[in-house]
Amino acid sequence: MASLKRRYYVWLIKAYFKKMSRTIISSLVLGILVFFAIVGLLNYYFRPLIFKTTENVGYAGSYTLATLPPEILDEVSYGLTKVTADGQITAGAAEGWTVQDEKTYTFKLKHGIKFHNGQELTSKNVNFNFENVTEKVIDKYTIQYILANPYSPFLSTVARPIFGKKLAGIGNYKVENVDINGGFVRSITLSNTKVKNQKKKIYFYPTQRALKVAFMLGEVTKIYGAITPTVDNVDLSKWKKVKTEDYTNYTGLVAIFYNNNDSVLNNKKIRQALNYSLPEKVSVGERAFGPIPPNSIFFSQPPTYKITDIELAKTLLSSVKDPIKDPIEISTTDEYQRVAQNVQKAWEQIGIKTKIKIVQDVPSDFQIFIYRIKLPQDPDQYVLWHSDQRNNITHYKNLRIDKLLEDGRSISDLEKRKKIYADFQKYLTDDAPASFYYFPKEFNLSKS
Repeated sequence: MASLKRRYYVWLIKAYFKKMSRTIISSLVLGILVFFAIVGLLNYYFRPLIFKTTENVGYAGSYTLATLPPEILDEVSYGLTKVTADGQITAGAAEGWTVQDEKTYTFKLKHGIKFHNGQELTSKNVNFNFENVTEKVIDKYTIQYILANPYSPFLSTVARPIFGKKLAGIGNYKVENVDINGGFVRSITLSNTKVKNQKKKIYFYPTQRALKVAFMLGEVTKIYGAITPTVDNVDLSKWKKVKTEDYTNYTGLVAIFYNNNDSVLNNKKIRQALNYSLPEKVSVGERAFGPIPPNSIFFSQPPTYKITDIELAKTLLSSVKDPIKDPIEISTTDEYQRVAQNVQKAWEQIGIKTKIKIVQDVPSDFQIFIYRIKLPQDPDQYVLWHSDQRNNITHYKNLRIDKLLEDGRSISDLEKRKKIYADFQKYLTDDAPASFYYFPKEFNLSKS
């Protein structure tokens, strides 16, 4: 009897499913679709409304809108080209380009790129406005620049971010608000164009100490480019839930500049002796030994690379007719006072006496000056070392170097440029108008 009942119920269930199968399947599919629609709605709309995510970030330094750190500008927009960390030119807003007679650059824009205000990027609104450059709109997506003279760094120059009206860019973040005081940016708020309600507010502090104190107080949860992770003898990297990332900043170079017009330092042997007596390693960064960073495709090891030799330095000094009697003055800023003290100790080993002078900026007259320079994306260092340039603070003059610098910025062929800058590094480091000391180590700190 029980067996008959079970068969009856099985038959009844099968009959029900046979009759209602379409309704059951369609209801099941509809239910699944409704479920995922609700989940998507919660994640996309309601969750961002409830959980607004604003990341507070800090940098040290005084910046105008035109001089903001490149990593910030790159998030908001990009140029016709992009420059990789090793100096190679890649496509940006332009899908391709041609170079004729070293002076005519023609760029083909990618289609469908839009500014944050919805306007499409076309040849007419690529508003670089270069001086001494003729701009021609060939068609809607083709733009041409005709230079008065050959200038091979032009391809890295057009990597400058493109902006439309009211700072509308073409990157992943758009500018929502900018707080400016006295021409300098105090803070800038960026919103993610890909993720709803994800924002980033970037604060700028006048000093490294102010930046790290703001991190301690919780004003910002991330700081970038800290020279050390410590402030007032407190090591922030040892705090709980603080993540620390250290890296070598190859866009900056701390150098020891020698005044080549000075009655002592105009002697090449003395400059070489000072250079060779510097330590092989430094605790605050990666030893440099040359003017171009080792991650660049234009880097070349000159014969003097990594030479640190106290005995060789002493031999060079002993061959100088007029011995150095008076202390040599080292000028530097507060930021590099400890670096100057380490250099001072190194030179004591070869019998050179020095005194340190703290200055606020690049002095108009000095014997030795320790300072950090910002390296260009292109290997061109014409403004730093060419004999007729105002920024050649060492007053260095070398006709061979002048010619190499002139050729380096007038020839666009990559392999030829590599050879030119290999010779540039070879002869410049041998002359030692400066000691290329180190690429600074920097720290990014974040609270989890």
